[in-house]
Amino acid sequence: MIGKDAHEYQDFLTLHKAQLAHAGIPEHYYRTVYEKIELEKYDSGDYMMMLTDGVNWEVQSTTTIESGDANTIFLVDHCWTFHAEQVKKALRGIPGLAQRMSSLTGVGYPDGDGYESEEETGLEELIEKLTEKIWDLAETYTIQKDDEKVTVCYMMDELGSRISHSETPNMKMAPFFHITKQFAVTLMWPIEDEIPPETSITRDITLGETDGGKRAARLAIFRDNIEIDTGDLRMGEVEKLNPYTMYGRKDQTLPDDAPDDSEHPASLRVMSATPADPIKVFTDLKFMAEALTDPLFKVVNSDKDADFISSSDIFDKFKEFYKEHPTKIINQFPNENVVCCKDLLLKVARRSMIPDEDRERSDELIIERLNSESKSWAEDMHPWWFPIGFDLVNELPVFVRNYLEREAAGLDNSWIIKPWNLSRGRGTYVTSNLAMIVKLAYTSPKVVQKYIEDPVLFYRGDVGRVKFDVRYVILLKSVKPLKIFKYNVFWLRFANKPFALDEFDKYEKHFIVMNYSETAELKQIGDLEFMEMFEQQYPDHPWEGIDRRICEMIKECFTSASCLSPPRGMAHSAQSRAIYALDMMLKWNEDKTEMVPQLLECNFNPDNQRACKYHPNFYNHCLKALLSDVDISEIPVTEIS
Repeated sequence: MIGKDAHEYQDFLTLHKAQLAHAGIPEHYYRTVYEKIELEKYDSGDYMMMLTDGVNWEVQSTTTIESGDANTIFLVDHCWTFHAEQVKKALRGIPGLAQRMSSLTGVGYPDGDGYESEEETGLEELIEKLTEKIWDLAETYTIQKDDEKVTVCYMMDELGSRISHSETPNMKMAPFFHITKQFAVTLMWPIEDEIPPETSITRDITLGETDGGKRAARLAIFRDNIEIDTGDLRMGEVEKLNPYTMYGRKDQTLPDDAPDDSEHPASLRVMSATPADPIKVFTDLKFMAEALTDPLFKVVNSDKDADFISSSDIFDKFKEFYKEHPTKIINQFPNENVVCCKDLLLKVARRSMIPDEDRERSDELIIERLNSESKSWAEDMHPWWFPIGFDLVNELPVFVRNYLEREAAGLDNSWIIKPWNLSRGRGTYVTSNLAMIVKLAYTSPKVVQKYIEDPVLFYRGDVGRVKFDVRYVILLKSVKPLKIFKYNVFWLRFANKPFALDEFDKYEKHFIVMNYSETAELKQIGDLEFMEMFEQQYPDHPWEGIDRRICEMIKECFTSASCLSPPRGMAHSAQSRAIYALDMMLKWNEDKTEMVPQLLECNFNPDNQRACKYHPNFYNHCLKALLSDVDISEIPVTEIS
């Protein structure tokens, strides 16, 4: 008898009870879930059946289904599990998958077997249609793998996928991941006391979303079949939305009695340093330690012995740091996550559009603008240097409204989805599919930004005209007053395929981060060679003018980031210095007369190995600018004023 051993069932509960409770599954079903999974018992066919009129499908009960009966929780198979970026590859490579998805989604023209006829449509055309359509039915869950959360997408089998939506459903469904067996199913159970025979089985396709705006956003996926009131696509109350403390973000402790910078022990220590009494530096980066060769610096093996600490770990104890180590400096500013986390950087960018006298109320004013009836509300709230974007955790409804407005106006609707706090392009997708964006919004905290549809391209003789981005290294010496330097060398990254606004799943066409791939070519061009080639390709656009606009962008960004006190803004600290990498692209203005820089992200503690390889004095220069009063004309940095 399955489950006879009570210890096995208790082990199951120990691992899975929290998951079952979070899904809202009544406790009297727990043992049935355990037993049906052990037996691989998919017995929904004993209680319900699928019906069709040749076009539409319905799932109907064949016997009475009672919620009090412990056996009436059912396993629904996942007939396809996939990662979002591998849809086309799977449809091409898994035998029969495209045909089954054709039947399940209703895409194409069913032949006598209920599957798509490849002769009529062609497999590639079918795959293109399916790539769009499957997201209407696909669902997601997230699992922890090593130190990252991984999004898994899945399609339920024919019965699960054909259960209709209702505002008054009689069934509830939730994905369930079996930890020891490492597989997932969907659990389905009745939420009415009794479902009589010959009753249509229904579910809530919003997965029980109770927020009115987010519920409307999920229903908008099915706007061809469900009437949507766009008036529901609005933000909630301001006090409910506090991204500064979400997902474990902590208030950072700040000293309240620190002296002015000129008299601060940390400033006095580094400013008095000489080659005979060098600045002691501790870093957890081997390549940085090896690169610090200037006699003004001495690398030490412990942060206890250091004057300057360069740490890859996030630091937030500035009050304690001053009390315990008043002469030390660290490579981070209080609350710098407002520029380093993509959702908060979005707020910083929007805040730059608010008049100075209103910036204390900026969050409230931004929500008013998000809910505005103005036809250009989205464009009006983003500065010239930042793409239109939305925080999908708090702003999903207004994103969907903007998407639908663009759709109605016939505007391009390609978007890029990014996790709040990952780099190197991880977890990032480009798509014009609303359903895909909405589904991925529920997997982990993400932002969505308008994909730059008209980027300035660079001609590669071996490839053609490709996307590229530019990385500027920024040295922040002080917040109040704002004192920023740029390193005079910048870095380029290039796509490997000619750009076009299609085939968004082609990584080497739409992405430029190749240095972490084992298979992709890494095209490298130094900044001086690039500027010469760029000005040959665009003689009316000298790089000097573009650089000037980039510096304007950087100053506006950091001015906005530091205009409010924490947690909404960066704070000053005489014990802080920082190196950031700002990644940006260039886009054309509407009449293609001007190249406009667009800030993509700001990276804390960036990977500077390539900088050290080609510019051995990189860290010597950076730390001199940050920690000493050296004449900057002697090193390749420029103050941004």
